[in-house]
Amino acid sequence: MDIKRAWQSFRLLILFSSKKRGDYVRKHHIYGGCGKDVRLPVGLIPLRAENIFLHNNIEVASGAKFVPHDAIHSVFNHMGEEKYKEHVGRIEVFDNVFIGANAIILGPCNIGPNVIVAAGAVVSKDVPSGSIVGGVPAKVIGNYDELREKRKT
Repeated sequence: MDIKRAWQSFRLLILFSSKKRGDYVRKHHIYGGCGKDVRLPVGLIPLRAENIFLHNNIEVASGAKFVPHDAIHSVFNHMGEEKYKEHVGRIEVFDNVFIGANAIILGPCNIGPNVIVAAGAVVSKDVPSGSIVGGVPAKVIGNYDELREKRKT
């Protein structure tokens, strides 16, 4: 981890408000893009954070991870003469999304607007707008608008 990323991760760790962490990420251009009302959990800044784009009104629960890259090239490069590059993909999360605790978002993928990603889900492909996804790998398990209506007080 480079010094700048370590310092920014430390700053995020000492901010007690998830909203303030989102504001810090936006102000310091840590991710590729970060909209308004983004609430982030305590955690280290992901490697290749410049490939993560968060739009508006996003809540990321504790333990959730964004992984826009893989490291299999390292294994391949130690097998022989051929050289392999790191695979990096863009992760884009659109408006009004909740990402549950310990979910893992693997790049490349887009999470459409008005989506709920269930706790522990592993998202490895695009998620359609208006859906609830869960499982490993994540699959559509419900409808965002139906849950929103159901939860009205």
